[in-house]
Amino acid sequence: MLGTDIANYPNYSTFNLNIFGKIRQYRTQALNSAATGQSKWEFPTGTAASTNYNIVWRPYTANQTIFSFDSIISPNSTPTVGAMLNNASGGSGGKLPAVVANRYYTFNIGDSTGNNYMAVWETNFNPTAISVSSQSPNTVCTNGDSVSILLTANQLLNSTENVYLRYSSNANFASSSLVQAQFAGLNGYAKIPTPSVIGTVYFYVFTSKYNINKLAPNGVVNQTYCDLSSLSINNNFNNNYSYNVISGTIPNVDFSTSNFCLGGSTLFTNNTTISSGSILNYNWAFGDGSISTNSASSFTKIYSSANNYTVSLTATSNLGCAKTIYKTITINQPPITSQIISVY
Repeated sequence: MLGTDIANYPNYSTFNLNIFGKIRQYRTQALNSAATGQSKWEFPTGTAASTNYNIVWRPYTANQTIFSFDSIISPNSTPTVGAMLNNASGGSGGKLPAVVANRYYTFNIGDSTGNNYMAVWETNFNPTAISVSSQSPNTVCTNGDSVSILLTANQLLNSTENVYLRYSSNANFASSSLVQAQFAGLNGYAKIPTPSVIGTVYFYVFTSKYNINKLAPNGVVNQTYCDLSSLSINNNFNNNYSYNVISGTIPNVDFSTSNFCLGGSTLFTNNTTISSGSILNYNWAFGDGSISTNSASSFTKIYSSANNYTVSLTATSNLGCAKTIYKTITINQPPITSQIISVY
């Protein structure tokens, strides 16, 4: 749990921490300002209703102020200003940098039974909560399409907030990968690469001020930085989200086109095959906002303006295994012919 006076300085209160996997978190809004070294923090055990200071995480000595907000405080820091394990009511409450009234402060601490990493994040907004809406495709097959996880935000993202999806084939996330979500308004998505092996993929989403190079330098995920830099976390109530990857025959998707002049009919020919099983359905997207489930071997379409269009075709097998191909076509403006006047 968290003991602090930051919520209503100088009045001290205790708050139950929220458990998110390997970290504990609590967020509060400061009602009053406090100068550097005035506001107090510590992590005792027990509950807000029954606080136990016999085991408590705080600095060993008095008047130790964490270096800054928005930074991860190592238990090996010099001086030791962070979350150090103290027994028999040892140590002394840590101090905070200058607190600004009406700002939000998110406290994170690791779950180690020894000394812990910690961080306190300062924002002038209440961090955005991200929910997982759905995934596409629903059936995930080895070597099929990549998996898009559709996300929804409860408010427009602040310019300092980044949304990440962390995924792993290990339930304990012993090894993992990280992708950054893309958002337009309240809706976003994160794409998990095409799976190559059968099994279960686990994932959760979080927001952070850190960029992806800080969280996963050279593509290697730093779990401590991911956990401790989180402003908000959605790990499905500590169960994590997951989907199963199955084995199935993947359609060999292909199509060809002809006639690229505006006003003319563009011919689409579906060349998709499958080595076993059957194709359950086709989904076309023509790049101009129009879509179709046309299953004919060939058909025509007329585009309304000259432009470049990215056309996609998704074929789904009878087992639900989907594969998508993208091609860019150019619809050209017909040549303009000038009237020729003959003079005799």
